[in-house]
Amino acid sequence: MPFAAPKGTTLIAPIGAGSVFDVALVREGTRTLVCKRLTSRARGEAAGRAAIAREARFLSLARHPSLPLLRRVGSDERGPFLLETRAEGASIRALVEGWRRRGEGVPPRLVAHVALAATTALAEIHALSDEDGSLALVHGDLGPDHVLMGALGEARFVDFGAARFRGMEATLSSGDRGTLPFVAPEVARGDSPANQASDVYALAATLLFLATGEPIAGGIDEGALLLEIGERGVQRALCDRAVGFGPRGREALRAALALEPAARIQTAKALASALD
Repeated sequence: MPFAAPKGTTLIAPIGAGSVFDVALVREGTRTLVCKRLTSRARGEAAGRAAIAREARFLSLARHPSLPLLRRVGSDERGPFLLETRAEGASIRALVEGWRRRGEGVPPRLVAHVALAATTALAEIHALSDEDGSLALVHGDLGPDHVLMGALGEARFVDFGAARFRGMEATLSSGDRGTLPFVAPEVARGDSPANQASDVYALAATLLFLATGEPIAGGIDEGALLLEIGERGVQRALCDRAVGFGPRGREALRAALALEPAARIQTAKALASALD
């Protein structure tokens, strides 16, 4: 079924389809926006409706240059939809694959820049709070497809269907564990919901992939990856081959990916400081 642009907008082109969202570019007046709709299957599931509500609520609470702006929330005969500003940039996965097609890894200087920009931006987003300081924003699904680098070298984050925040309504809670293998072991096991510390782990795993261009886990299917990450985490030995990180940076990356939460770098601010 073709993507249905909401009333008042014109479809430019579909740009993505997943298990929960269908995504397209639409034009509203002179602006190009991203429109997200639930897939036909997700529309009939409580988890799908909660995901679109979580993303809308998260973006309405958070204001930061690294996040899209929520322009409109609505519903029509095709179900609920979101209109957001478009986050321009190349994903970390696109960077790795683009350089791989040239027979090269991502240049060390670019890796270093991306690592510092992304950890700094995540630290700033985690620090956002409402007036009484109780917001505690969590992305919940950081990975190579959800971290972008803009044309001016700025880091941007997208896809907030698994986002969390303190005081979130029970109806919006989710067992979503993020994208394997970029998931903290305790989240993969189901022992803990995603939190700011697991965001740090997921970003560190994403940076390990960026810096090596190699698979960071050995599992070949979802079940095997879930078991591997839950029991052993990502392959931390790859930290020794992470380009763009000096000795202190490699140790910080390794510490951020420790199997046990208590042994890890806990905050994005601490990780950014170690990489600077």
